Amino acid sequence: MENTGISWAHNTQNFWVGCDKIAPECAHCYIDRVLQKQGREPWGEVYRTQTWAAPNKWETDCAIHNYAKRVFTCSLSDFFHVKADPWRDEAWRIIRKSSRLVWLILTKRPALIESRLPDDWGAGYPNVWLGASTGCNQTLNKMDVLRKIPCAVRWISSEPLLEDISQQINLDGFHWVVTGGESGAGSEYRWSPTSTITSNGKVVATVKNKIDHDWNRSGRRKMMLKWAENLRDKTKAAGLPFMFKQVTSARSGQGVNALGQDWHEFPDAPHGLAWAPRNPIDPKNLWTPVQIEKLRKEQNGY
Repeated sequence: MENTGISWAHNTQNFWVGCDKIAPECAHCYIDRVLQKQGREPWGEVYRTQTWAAPNKWETDCAIHNYAKRVFTCSLSDFFHVKADPWRDEAWRIIRKSSRLVWLILTKRPALIESRLPDDWGAGYPNVWLGASTGCNQTLNKMDVLRKIPCAVRWISSEPLLEDISQQINLDGFHWVVTGGESGAGSEYRWSPTSTITSNGKVVATVKNKIDHDWNRSGRRKMMLKWAENLRDKTKAAGLPFMFKQVTSARSGQGVNALGQDWHEFPDAPHGLAWAPRNPIDPKNLWTPVQIEKLRKEQNGY
């Protein structure tokens, strides 16, 4: 059984939860509302969980049915967060022995990966895909760091997609691209990569917008469909699988077909295995042509 609403994974496994905001993409991260509901502080603390036995059950299910499942870790933290250093070796042992589970490890901290790989990593575990999170041009350099790490599959998650990155992105050495808009309550607004500083009504400086620009601002940042389409076209021109998760919306998973079809493409599973079937898309997440056209007309005004 799937235990996640994240449509590019069958399951999520959080060995630990809690994180710190370090990039523009982090500003409205969903873990804020999830961990607050659990009575935990989302930022500045990292907590070990009690769900470490779950992967054994998923591995057994995969063995019975002779298929593979995609497992996202950590959806409520960062696998390479320094405060998780005491527990990571134990997590690697679980990952290593669950060969039918493909572990999707997504990080905003690729510079920390190399020193935190297991001793027997070699060219990479066949069942571990390392991903970098980048949704704006100023964080594309994270891909350059990940490109140097040996692994079976390198991928990126451009969610939330904050601007058109299709012209500057370099997909050499990467194998999969995931993208989508930001979800969350409040009104939508357009993110800007820079802010201006004024004095006496005059602009005196222009600075890059990092986390603090959006930290205390409510709402969600608008993704233009054209940006996602451009990234899709760049990905397909490179011969890579492409995954579109959602449009910008209050609820996650909305408008998965807004780019003309259901773009849920994945690299092949390792060891010649087939992927386990995924749950069908909830009909409420499939937009009608009228809804999609309405969104396009609204965005044409920008």
